[in-house]
Amino acid sequence: MVRAPQGAAIDGTVTGALVTGPGGAVGAAAEPPTTVRTYVTAHKTRPIYLDGETVVGAALPDGVDIREIPDYQYRYVYLNGQPVLVEPGSRRIVYVLR
Repeated sequence: MVRAPQGAAIDGTVTGALVTGPGGAVGAAAEPPTTVRTYVTAHKTRPIYLDGETVVGAALPDGVDIREIPDYQYRYVYLNGQPVLVEPGSRRIVYVLR
């Protein structure tokens, strides 16, 4: 697997690419509780734009700042205009909020 280049902040934008592992989408999370959806939409962040499709299983480069959600196992970021939930250890997308 090729690792994405480490992101570089440029005017609030991180450059780089999303990386998927073998087989693409892996480790999808169950639909998040309403409280999590509400928190993420109420606490919008500046979106990060990366090359690649925003899909479950894609890994974020190290330079992407992921935000904590109180009392929840996953973090979040607005990626390419979409809020996504991220597993903090692997930095993989586990859910795309639509």
